[in-house]
Formats: sequence, structure tokens, C-alpha cells
Amino acid sequence: MEKSEIQKVDQVIRAWLEDEPLMYERLLEVEALEALPQVLGPLYKFLGRSRIHDGVLYLTFNSSVVRSQLSNNKAELLLRLNTAVDAELIRQIVFL
Repeated sequence: MEKSEIQKVDQVIRAWLEDEPLMYERLLEVEALEALPQVLGPLYKFLGRSRIHDGVLYLTFNSSVVRSQLSNNKAELLLRLNTAVDAELIRQIVFL
């Protein structure tokens, strides 16, 4: 391998992800789900199940009070999650 062909690993991965948009989107979905404890803070302990499908984040909570409280702050939660992954990944949040 010539010196001009040497690339950093992150550059190779970025180039590969540009060619694989579905893989990149899935990676962002995983990052968003991993950011939930930080974004939700102490309310995270009431989270039952979470998943992302077609830009919609589905959250199931064990407490109706927490679900109601977060429902009132949906826009802020949406902004914080998209900021955490540095992309406009999540378009809507549905509380189940």
C-alpha cells in the first residue's frame, strides 16, 4: 500500500456509511436509544420499552404520570434526542 493510499479508519467508515444510508440510519437509531438515559434523566427508570421505526420513537412507560409529564414536553424531548445524535432522525414521539 502506497503512502497516498493510507486513510484513517474513521474516514473509511464514513465513506462506507455514505454508500450505505440504511446502515447509517440504523446506527443513528441505536445512538438515539442509547442516549435515552441521559435525555430522560431520572424519568428513565420508568421506561418500559423503546423502539424507533420510520422516524417515529415509540416509548412505553410504567407510570401514567410520567407519560403525561413527558407528553407535555414532547417538542423539547424530540429536540434533545435529535441533538444527541446530531441529526434529524426522529420526527415524532408516540407514548404507549
